[in-house]
Amino acid sequence: MKRTITALAALLLALALLASLAACGGSPAKDDIHLTPNSVTLLVTFPDGTQKTHNLSSGKSVLGDVLRDYGLVEFDDKGMIVKVDGVEASWDADQAYWAFYIDGEFATHGVDDEILTGMNEYEFRYTKG
Repeated sequence: MKRTITALAALLLALALLASLAACGGSPAKDDIHLTPNSVTLLVTFPDGTQKTHNLSSGKSVLGDVLRDYGLVEFDDKGMIVKVDGVEASWDADQAYWAFYIDGEFATHGVDDEILTGMNEYEFRYTKG
């Protein structure tokens, strides 16, 4: 009988621990996501209309981190991308900027908010306002 009570107590304790771990769950923050290496294809359209494709691979899960690791983007002090693949776009000089597209559509968020899934195509287009 004592052995049965001890086994039952151990089972209840294990269930309580599992329930408390499940309660601590939720959606992970983007910095907490650890994915296997991602392949990223980035198309860059330059001021003269020429294009270059970059095939990138990284263990990072945020597009901005991958682009920084490869040295493909530079930001100004406001967090705006001002250089892509070594080419600068200056709004102040000639109302030019780097437009960011996901799957051919103008992005509604920036590269630091883009979590990689391996399903999207990315492009930067040199654009004059």
